[in-house]
Amino acid sequence: MRDLGKEERSIVEAISADRLMSDTEAIAQWVRLSGTEDEARSFDYVEGVIREMGLQTTRHTGWAYISLPESAELDIEGRKVSAITHSMVPNTPEGGLELPLVYVGRGAEDDYASQDVRGKIVLVGGIAIPGKAHAAEKAGAAACIFANADEHVHEMIVSTVWGSPTPETRDRLPKIPVVSIGAAAAQTLREILQETREPTAHLATRVRTGWTEIPTLTAQVDGIEEPEKFVLFSGHIDAWHFGAMDNGSADALMLETLRVLLPHRESFRRSLRLAFWSGHSHGRYAGSTWYADHFWEDLHYNCVLHLNTDSPGGRGATVITEGQAMAETRGCAADVIRALTGEEFNGSRFGRSGDQSFMSLGIPSLFMFVSEQPPGQDESAGDVAELLGGPGAKGGGVGWWWHTTEDTVDKLDPALLVRDTRIYAAVAYRLLSNPILTLDLRASTKEFEGHLLAWREKVGERFDLSSVVSKAEEVADLASTFQNRLGDATGLGEPETIRAINETIRRVASELVRLNYARSDRFDQDAALGQPPVPLLAPVDDLLLTDEGSAAAHELLTLLVRRRNRVLHELFEAKKILESGLDLLSDAHT
Repeated sequence: MRDLGKEERSIVEAISADRLMSDTEAIAQWVRLSGTEDEARSFDYVEGVIREMGLQTTRHTGWAYISLPESAELDIEGRKVSAITHSMVPNTPEGGLELPLVYVGRGAEDDYASQDVRGKIVLVGGIAIPGKAHAAEKAGAAACIFANADEHVHEMIVSTVWGSPTPETRDRLPKIPVVSIGAAAAQTLREILQETREPTAHLATRVRTGWTEIPTLTAQVDGIEEPEKFVLFSGHIDAWHFGAMDNGSADALMLETLRVLLPHRESFRRSLRLAFWSGHSHGRYAGSTWYADHFWEDLHYNCVLHLNTDSPGGRGATVITEGQAMAETRGCAADVIRALTGEEFNGSRFGRSGDQSFMSLGIPSLFMFVSEQPPGQDESAGDVAELLGGPGAKGGGVGWWWHTTEDTVDKLDPALLVRDTRIYAAVAYRLLSNPILTLDLRASTKEFEGHLLAWREKVGERFDLSSVVSKAEEVADLASTFQNRLGDATGLGEPETIRAINETIRRVASELVRLNYARSDRFDQDAALGQPPVPLLAPVDDLLLTDEGSAAAHELLTLLVRRRNRVLHELFEAKKILESGLDLLSDAHT
């Protein structure tokens, strides 16, 4: 365990609740729909604050596929029901749809096995998430109604296309209208369904979707020793409604972190790059994806970590042990949280959500939500957990007001926002100032080895994974030796030696992040759907559903051989990099 140092204490003690709330209130005075004038005003405000600190800013403009819901009308057997529609779904035909309504429970694929929903409108329990909307479409439903457990209905985006579509992904955009209703309306529909088998529903929706120019705002504080290397510190400005928590408080947190770090910039070894996105809420992370595409080379070779913030400081958000982290970044977060609060940080695995548009590039990530509600406070918390990466999370979501009209400044707790900002500021300072990169290769390689062992046990005799497990064990042993010999940066020799050691750490981490989290190549994005650890091996699940010797089994085995080759190749690259790194350490200590 490492306590806060003198400079770290100075940084966290300088954080001001008044400034945090003032910036949040200023940003949250506008309804910040992506690509709109009010969103531009909020970008102007943030840019003005940064310039007042004496930093230069850059306002990029790029084209993105943006979708803004406008209206929804729903009635069942002549009874009007209040509803909202969602981003990226198509409009209903002129005059709307008039079709039978059926209930399909939670809307998992298995829920459709026992009934024919083709050409019908389905009622699904929970919030509108991409996987469930896709399951309804796949089952042949003509439209989908999501029954939220909260009275205030959650705005959502149900596309599985990450960022703006391409000719290869456009067919994955939703093809059926989707709406959501609140708890009372959901109860009304269930009562009607009990009285009338397949009652008639009339649905009409309007969504404005198309290519729109959106902004990305960046600013940078250069480091001293490795200025070309940088920590990317990001959050989105666009929002649903006034979005005081999501994401006004996060933007304020970024500004306040910058303020308290600037007096210590002379101790930055590497650079801090702030990035404020548009297109998060209405473009499926289109802004961060645009940035990943257009600054690919700089990100690929120089970004050492992505530090993201979303929805901090919520009223009642007392859980700070479950924030998103990768194995290689968890230790840094745990030390800071323990030093500041006495809490033991567990961390949750990143799901395919948030502005995590840099995993395919192999960039380690830390945080999205740093604080959450206790379990049981939010009826939709389980749906949010599924959206973020899967069930089993110990946190209880970020508040019932998330993605609703009620996300206003009164939903923030200034003291908790200060606490969250202190965590980010201390973490950021360590990432920027530590001579040796704060990435735990031992933890990441051991976690990866464990995932491979689980896949090998699962597939059994159907497919041979012994070679990748063996190679992963070699890499984990080398990483452990490297970490043990690394020790303290003192005595490692010249700055160029430390630079080379840091590059070893960065490159190995990059290989492991890609293997652990990405299925696509380095130039593409995976779909916005949940996926297992080491997603390249996901076809194992399909293989186990086939008969041995069948054509389907042979096709999947052919695919898995190619995937195994790719895993082996990237592990071999990590092994070579670690061996070179150990040679560097040997030379430095002689």
